[in-house]
Amino acid sequence: MFFALIILALIGIIYLLNRIEKGIKARYKKTAYGLLETSTSNPKEVKDTIKGLRLYGGRFFKDKECIQLVDRLLFKYGAKL
Repeated sequence: MFFALIILALIGIIYLLNRIEKGIKARYKKTAYGLLETSTSNPKEVKDTIKGLRLYGGRFFKDKECIQLVDRLLFKYGAKL
């Protein structure tokens, strides 16, 4: 019984971490779209957004939208970084 409770707790923790990670990735996507719409921005903010998109874009199965956002940010702000 105790072993089953530990397994259920681990499954719950993994589920919560996955939800938190999806929220963080959505926040980085929203920031990236905002940076693409503005004409001037802080280079540090652009670098942090690119790092975050690469980090939360997926390890094995890459999120295609994150890859496109990174490419578009590098195309727009690449000379300033």
